[in-house]
Amino acid sequence: MEVLTEPKNALGKQYKKLFSMNNVKLHFTERALRSIAKKAIIPDNGTGNDRVDAVVVDEESVGSVDSPGCGGKILRGDGALEHYLTVARLKENVQNGETDGELQEGDSYVSSRAMSL
Repeated sequence: MEVLTEPKNALGKQYKKLFSMNNVKLHFTERALRSIAKKAIIPDNGTGNDRVDAVVVDEESVGSVDSPGCGGKILRGDGALEHYLTVARLKENVQNGETDGELQEGDSYVSSRAMSL
C-alpha cells in the first residue's frame, strides 16, 4: 500500500494529479488501496482461456461526450487480442461496405476462428 501512496512518484499521487488538472478530486479509500495491493501481490498465473492476454481501451470503453464508457476490456485466453482486433476489423469493413475478400493476408484464419466463437 505504501508504494501506491508514499513515494514522490507513487501511482496514486500521479493519478490524483492528472485528475486535479481538470479540477476533479480523486480519492482512494483505505479498503480500495488494500484490495489493489492484494491483487498486485498475487500474480495472474492463469493458463489457457483464464490467462489475461490484453487490456483494450477502445471508443466503447471511453464513451462519448453524452454518455460514459464501459471501461477497459480485459481479454482472456491465448490470442485474445488478435481475435478482438480481427473482429473489430471485420465490423469496420462491414460498416464501410467492404467485403470479406478485402481482408489482409493472414486475417482469414483468425477471422474464421472469430466467427466460430
